[in-house]
Amino acid sequence: MIADAPALSVRGLRIERGGREVLHLERLNVGATETLAVLGPNGAGKSTLLRSAGLLLPAAEGVVALFGETPRRSRDRVRLRRMTSTVLQEPALLDMSVAANIETALTLHGVERPQRRRRAEEWLDRLDVAHLAGAHAHTLSSGEAQRVSLARAFAVRPRLLLLDEPFTALDPETRSRLVGDVRTLLHEERAAALLATHDQTEAALVAGRVLILLKGEVAQGGGVIDVLHRPATPEVAAFLGYSLLDAALARRLLEEGAQDPAAAGTTARMAAVHPDAVELLDTAAALEHAIRAPVLNVGSAHGSARVIVDVGAPLAASVAVERVVGTDLRAGAAVAIRLDPDGLVWY
Repeated sequence: MIADAPALSVRGLRIERGGREVLHLERLNVGATETLAVLGPNGAGKSTLLRSAGLLLPAAEGVVALFGETPRRSRDRVRLRRMTSTVLQEPALLDMSVAANIETALTLHGVERPQRRRRAEEWLDRLDVAHLAGAHAHTLSSGEAQRVSLARAFAVRPRLLLLDEPFTALDPETRSRLVGDVRTLLHEERAAALLATHDQTEAALVAGRVLILLKGEVAQGGGVIDVLHRPATPEVAAFLGYSLLDAALARRLLEEGAQDPAAAGTTARMAAVHPDAVELLDTAAALEHAIRAPVLNVGSAHGSARVIVDVGAPLAASVAVERVVGTDLRAGAAVAIRLDPDGLVWY
């Protein structure tokens, strides 16, 4: 192993399943203490990438190196794999007590008996489940089980954590707290991590950099805020929840809302509109300089209401739930909106 080498390096990687290419990465590095979030829809290749990073999938082509070393033999893969930990959406705890789950993992990683109990106690405490040490793993709630799974993963002191949708199955409150705890632990332990998630907020809170996978290929990568607020293509924008409008329609909507469309230039053919850039106006404010549109649907997204209106194409607005509860805001209702030009990306 090479000192200060990236935790993960991928070059020219191609993974096939059933004769079909499911992942193609030309180049990817994850720094020794970096957290990289991998965003993408179902089937985009997120789990395949994590399994490849854990040396669990054979590659049709390319190289996967951990900590500066490319494994050549089976025993090399086993040794390097033991320097990683994986946490899945389902905790996959063993049929034994909580403490025994941690100690068994430590045994497999060669930790001597006197240290195993001490380290298990330490990590159960750090994940706020020390009181469950004697409980049987299969009696735990989903949130408790995932905390134990994370304690087990951190206890072996991995240099690379592979987190595959670890918060998805949790209720909102448990999920929120656990995201914060993992963010803190990754910082304290200075371990590298690869986090697969659908959730943009999780990615922004936990990772410093994000990779967007679409159809098994990298569609965009970079700093989290840059990617989320400046999607490189309409396809990335659509995945991130932007509404796609013809550029001429977007300019007209800006003009109707007394906004200057000049920033779009004259060459753009399409505009992506972030839901936060669509303002739902109060009645008084809607008397002038507003766009009137019928509501197509009222749903939910990321803790807020999402109101979709018809402006000649569907346009989504993110609205506080309080603006919807107890009102007649539903499909068929008429509303007034205005666009914030800073929330548009032009293509």
